[in-house]
Amino acid sequence: MKRTVILKIGSGIIKLGVFSAILAFLFLEAQQILKLNMGHRGTDNVNGFYAEKENSIEVLFIGASTMFCTADPLVLYEDYGIASYDFGSSAQPFELSYLFMQEALKTQKPKVIALEMLGIKDELDTSKADNLNYGLTDMPFSKEKAAGVYDMFRNDKGAGLSYLIPMVQYKDRWQELTKEDFETNYVNYAKGAYTPDLVSENPLDFSSYYEEEPFEIPQRNREIFDRMVTLCEENGIELLLFKSPNVGWNIGQTKAVAALAEEYRLPFIDYYSLMEELEIDTAQDFRDNTHFNRYGSKKASDYLGKYLTEHYELMDWRVTDSNNSWDLALLDRAHDRANEALSKTAALPDYMSLIPYEGHTIVFCATGDISGMEDFLRGVSAAFGLEEEKLRSGASFAVKDGQLVSPLVGPGDQSWQWEQGYDTVKLTGYSITYNREVQQLVDNGLTILVYDNDWRQLVDIVGFDAADPAHGVRGDES
Repeated sequence: MKRTVILKIGSGIIKLGVFSAILAFLFLEAQQILKLNMGHRGTDNVNGFYAEKENSIEVLFIGASTMFCTADPLVLYEDYGIASYDFGSSAQPFELSYLFMQEALKTQKPKVIALEMLGIKDELDTSKADNLNYGLTDMPFSKEKAAGVYDMFRNDKGAGLSYLIPMVQYKDRWQELTKEDFETNYVNYAKGAYTPDLVSENPLDFSSYYEEEPFEIPQRNREIFDRMVTLCEENGIELLLFKSPNVGWNIGQTKAVAALAEEYRLPFIDYYSLMEELEIDTAQDFRDNTHFNRYGSKKASDYLGKYLTEHYELMDWRVTDSNNSWDLALLDRAHDRANEALSKTAALPDYMSLIPYEGHTIVFCATGDISGMEDFLRGVSAAFGLEEEKLRSGASFAVKDGQLVSPLVGPGDQSWQWEQGYDTVKLTGYSITYNREVQQLVDNGLTILVYDNDWRQLVDIVGFDAADPAHGVRGDES
């Protein structure tokens, strides 16, 4: 009898354990979907870091957005063979940077941690939700995260719960879920960097930088910095400090960081003092008052690459026998740049020469009076074996990987539809419909849609008016 009771109790405990495990799994999966996607400000950087192979990163960059808009790991790899990653988040408070350091060392053993120092000037303000959401939302639950959040919210522990368990904060977001929320590929092929091809509307004015004001590093941040130094020393990691140029920072703050670096006998790269040497152009090298663009980042990263290779014993990962994730990332960047170049091209002849047929689906739609485009349509008809007269009368067709995949759909013909993932493209004799939205950007001429099959995303939709094919029309311009 006792044995039977014991067996029943044991069986009940096992069932409870299994049920609890399933419930926990479902909770974590639901939380993963419901949490807000922070884009490059957090989600891409954080999830991308966890997707990296263990112990593959030799140089780790930590800090706010000024960090991942300055250090470009792909430049460092392509030109210097350095395996690095930008592990940060926008507006990252200094205390969160310390938690990122702790988190990083669970899976990586970097030789160097380079810390961007913007966050050291301000004490943590827990009322600024975005500053913490950017970094904490996608960081998995752990004892370090729990301790870090507890410490950050030491004066308001109740408020810290929503940052520790994102489900609390985002439980009502199910109504606004999109297909992106269900994506599971977290690889970040930019290695955490964000270097867009954008240029600030006005040249940056750094004159206020030299207006020195009294400044003292907040005591709390000094304590956090001491913890960072200790953590690096305990793990045999070299700590490198750097400060990227941004309007709003002043020379007094630079001097305070320089003094801190001297006190701890740490190297400090001051980009303000290097702007002339690196030929930083205040009109062309920034995307706004705070961040380098692609061109400024390239200059800053080149300097970093030279500095790192001269001062630290780092492996040249370009000479490894097999392709590593940085090689793959370079291929992805080339893919991205090809798409980007296409979306910025205006003239029809140039556009046709840049279309990346491999890995893409291209849809053409000729409508209205296309007088003046006869030579172009004749060439297209010959290339894909189309009936030229029908195309000139107004028709649509699709090409995938350089091969015709649809009939030539003219007025009165049955429409043709193509699907990939969540996206649909429908052709008629008069227009292209992409995800139920008609895309006819010109009344008389040619509309072209370019879809990236590998990335499953729209690259570009452009219209070329037959009367002015040198100036493509996109979106709101039509």
